[in-house]
Amino acid sequence: MGKERSPLTGEVSREREVDQIRKAARQFALLYFHFSKVLYDQFGLEKAKDIIRQVVFEQAVDRAEQLRQQAKALGNGTDTVEDFHKNIDLPFDGWIAEWGEDHCPYGEIWREYSKQYPWFKELAPFYCDVIDTTTIEHFTGHLSHRITQNVILEGTECKREYFESDKVKKGEYTYGTIK
Repeated sequence: MGKERSPLTGEVSREREVDQIRKAARQFALLYFHFSKVLYDQFGLEKAKDIIRQVVFEQAVDRAEQLRQQAKALGNGTDTVEDFHKNIDLPFDGWIAEWGEDHCPYGEIWREYSKQYPWFKELAPFYCDVIDTTTIEHFTGHLSHRITQNVILEGTECKREYFESDKVKKGEYTYGTIK
């Protein structure tokens, strides 16, 4: 039974919408923690970080390529941060700025695991850095990005800055090489 044969009808309350998005995000956050823990337990921090970097890098390139294709199909650009945000694939309705440090459902879960497993305090924000940096690099082909504040480590919001990168213009990404 395909989506096209089963149209969605009715309305969903904002409270239910946010709850459902955050439940799905929680499942991802748990998966990433346990994936990281198995790698850490088997290989140690540095080897685990290297494997995670490669996996998340490949995910980000795949994601960014899909976003680029979507943007082109819709007649949208792929050159600016604004273009990226027009085509982004995240359900931001579940990220509630007014909730401060808990605005991000991943951060809410990962901060708790970081208290119990101090090594995870390095791997949790690493996901955000690799996925977000690589996605904007591949989507635009000339911009890079850095996280300047992450709620897993400090503050009540995640902050970032985007910038032109000569390396990205040459196809050299921060966290890996496209194979």
